Amino acid sequence: MTDRTDPLRIEYGAELDGLQVVHQPAPTGAASVSATYVGPAGWAFDPPGREGTARLVNQLVTSAAGRLDRIALARRLDRLGATLARQCAPESAEVSIWGPASEWGHLLEILADVVLRPRFDPSDVARARRQMRERQLREATQPASRAEVELWRAVFPEGHPYRESGVGSARSLARITRADLQKFHRAQYSSGEAVLVVTAPVGPAAVERAARRLFRSFATRTAPSLSLPPLGNRRPTERRIDLPGRSQVEVRLGGVSIPRSAPEYPAAYLANEILGGRPMLSRLFQQVREKGGLAYHASSALEAMRLGGHFEVQAGTGGDRYPKVVRLLRQELARASNEEVSRATLDTIRESAIGQIPLALESTSDAHELAVDVAYHRLPGDYWLGWPAKLRAVRPRDVRAAAALALDVRRAVTVLAGPLG
Repeated sequence: MTDRTDPLRIEYGAELDGLQVVHQPAPTGAASVSATYVGPAGWAFDPPGREGTARLVNQLVTSAAGRLDRIALARRLDRLGATLARQCAPESAEVSIWGPASEWGHLLEILADVVLRPRFDPSDVARARRQMRERQLREATQPASRAEVELWRAVFPEGHPYRESGVGSARSLARITRADLQKFHRAQYSSGEAVLVVTAPVGPAAVERAARRLFRSFATRTAPSLSLPPLGNRRPTERRIDLPGRSQVEVRLGGVSIPRSAPEYPAAYLANEILGGRPMLSRLFQQVREKGGLAYHASSALEAMRLGGHFEVQAGTGGDRYPKVVRLLRQELARASNEEVSRATLDTIRESAIGQIPLALESTSDAHELAVDVAYHRLPGDYWLGWPAKLRAVRPRDVRAAAALALDVRRAVTVLAGPLG
């Protein structure tokens, strides 16, 4: 019998045209509700020559919607004690709302408005365009942002959806008109493969009824197509961007990795946590930051998406210490693929990761993130209930093999940005 009160067990409900409705019980005693729309509206779908469109649309949908302009929407959220948030990625875009559980119906109504009926008021478009231009300038001049941009441009070929950051260029941004934004919204925000995830102290039937009423104008079951161009044999390279006058050098190593659906993902997840994903416990934190005292920060990340993925090792250091930091980062990355981790280290990292799950159930917003992750990747509804067993089944040799596949030092690109002179 299914336990419909366990937040770790989500329930897939009806599909309303192309919108999949997903329900997650709220944590026990929760006084808030969270709801998120996720759809195929990331910057991989930007029209050629108008790069930046997806990010602009994602920013503008939460500015004004339906009968509410920017100020009226802000006041409406304030009266309800609610918050809107948005996020854009290569493959997808999402919009979330959070607020009091007693107002869940009104919050879902606002979410439907911003997803389906954004206003794109000219003053809001102008402001969003200025903010995007500021982000472009930061990417060009700030060491951390510049290193990130140059890394993925070196790793992925032209036309690959993971190659760019989605902010476009000054030229492409200037070309985007209000009509372009409206056209992109019509095509991408009501297409198939979209998900509506609701975490609330009400049953799935109530959520489905509300979704049928509020999202009835959802347009089509057809999902926009997205494919990855061949990567070819891209050799490891080093890029150096001298930014005189900056206070530190940002170091990045990265390369192609696996999608979330890969069977090696649990072992690769642990490999990354051991390398640099788990604060205080990871090798990078201990070797580069704590023992060596060489970096202001040192960590790693594994981004496993639907179609593919990438990994990144990063550190920030002084202009006189970066050569040694680069060597240490490369050594630790190679060590992950070449040496079996000790059973004691694996157990420590694994139990830390497993212990993180109950902590996520202490708030609605954290529990909701677990549900959105499951729903977007179309994982089984009981995925998080089985996650501890999957991690405990991973052996040291599995971690090494997964690291060689998902954190491949042989294909890693190195980028340095900062005062290199």
